[in-house]
Amino acid sequence: MQSKHLLASTLLAGLMLSLGTTAGFANEIKPIHVNPNLFGNLTALNSPNPVLAFKGTENKNGYTYYNLTVTNWQQINAALFTSAPDLPACGANTNSSRTWVDIYDAQSNQRIYGFCAFSNPENLTKLWFAVQQGKTPPQSVYIVLHDRKTDRKYRSNAVSLGQTALNEDCIAFNPNNTAVENVQGRWTIVENGNHLMFNFEGDRARAEQSLRTIKRYGMNKSCFVGRPQPSFQYMLVNNAAPVGAMRGEDCIPFNPATTTVSKINNRWKIVDGNHWMFDFEGNQAEAEQSLAVIRKYGFNQSCFVGRPNAKFTYLRR
Repeated sequence: MQSKHLLASTLLAGLMLSLGTTAGFANEIKPIHVNPNLFGNLTALNSPNPVLAFKGTENKNGYTYYNLTVTNWQQINAALFTSAPDLPACGANTNSSRTWVDIYDAQSNQRIYGFCAFSNPENLTKLWFAVQQGKTPPQSVYIVLHDRKTDRKYRSNAVSLGQTALNEDCIAFNPNNTAVENVQGRWTIVENGNHLMFNFEGDRARAEQSLRTIKRYGMNKSCFVGRPQPSFQYMLVNNAAPVGAMRGEDCIPFNPATTTVSKINNRWKIVDGNHWMFDFEGNQAEAEQSLAVIRKYGFNQSCFVGRPNAKFTYLRR
C-alpha cells in the first residue's frame, strides 16, 4: 500500500509541476481531481463550515486586491491544516497542507484563486485575490475548504464585493471604570462619573445586571449603526465578539451563514429563516451594514437584559 501511495504522489506531483503556477502568486494552485480511494477510507474531521466576510480592497502594482476573512476561524479544526507530504504536492511544495482553500465566483462557480500552504486556521483571516485594474471583478464570492485526505469539502456563505469596507462607529470605554449611578432620577451605567452610557429609567436591577454582563465579558467598545437614533447596536471586546455563555443570560441563537436582509411587509429586516431578528423600517442600507457587522464578527447569539423592551442588548459568539 505504501508503494501505491508513493506512485500516486509521484505521478500527481509531476502533473502539478507541469501545470505550473501564476507568476508572483506563490500560493496559487491548479485544481486537479484526486481519487480519495488512493488514500484509504478515512473519517472526516468534525469542523463547521467557514463564515466568510469581505474586509475591503487595496490597489497596488496595477491590481485591486480583494481582502476576505473567515470570522469563525477559531472554530475550524486545526488538524485540517497539518502538513501532508503523503498527498500530492502543490507545485514545487511537497509539504503543502492537508486542506486547500479555493475562492469561487458565486455567480459562475468558477474558481478564482487558491491557497495550499496554510499551517493553521488563523491563516483564514488573510484571504485575498487580485483583479487587474480596469477589469470587472466578480459580484460575490465564496470559499471551499477541501480536506484532501477524506475528499470532504466545507463551503462558506457567499459575500458581496459591491460593498465597501465597514466604517464602524464605536466608542471605547474602560469596563473597570464603569458603575451604576442615579442620574437625575434615572439609573444609568456611567464611565468615570461623567460618560453616560446606558439609561434604564427607574430599573436599577436591570442596570446592575447589564453592568455585570459588561464586566463578565470585558466589553470595552459600544458600537452603533445609524446614530443619533441607531437602528442597531453591538458590543465588542478588544475589537472582537464577546465569546462564551454567561449563567442566567437570555440569548437566542441564529446562524450567521444563513442570515439575510429581507423586505417583509414593506420593512427591511435581518432574518434567519422564519426568525425575524432586527427591524430597520425603511432603511435598507443600515440593514445591510448591520448584517455585514454580524458576519464580520461571527455573532451567532442575540442577547437581552430584561425582555420585552430590553434596555440593554448585545451579540456574542
